[in-house]
Amino acid sequence: MIVHVVLISFRPDTTPEQRHQVLLDYQGLGERCGGKDAGIILWEVDRNLDQRKNWHLVELAAFRDDAALQRFREHPAHAQASTVLREIADWAVGDIRSDLSLNESTSS
Repeated sequence: MIVHVVLISFRPDTTPEQRHQVLLDYQGLGERCGGKDAGIILWEVDRNLDQRKNWHLVELAAFRDDAALQRFREHPAHAQASTVLREIADWAVGDIRSDLSLNESTSS
């Protein structure tokens, strides 16, 4: 399994409405990119509880394998979301392999 973490920091001129819309869009991105059928076994996006370093949103995902992560990266919905985000935010991405066992029936 691949664990995928993204930290999103909005630029200062980003409006509250834009921030909220990005949150809503990213919360549904996993499903728009195929969800469980595409190998996305966990998808969570929400406001960061720790604001000390100016990371506003956290995306936490798990993909069944490298191929599932690659399909996600290449999906048109991901490309569209990245284009919107590029205009108003910066982000950092981390991917690691994990032996953590997740029950696929409980994920988004």
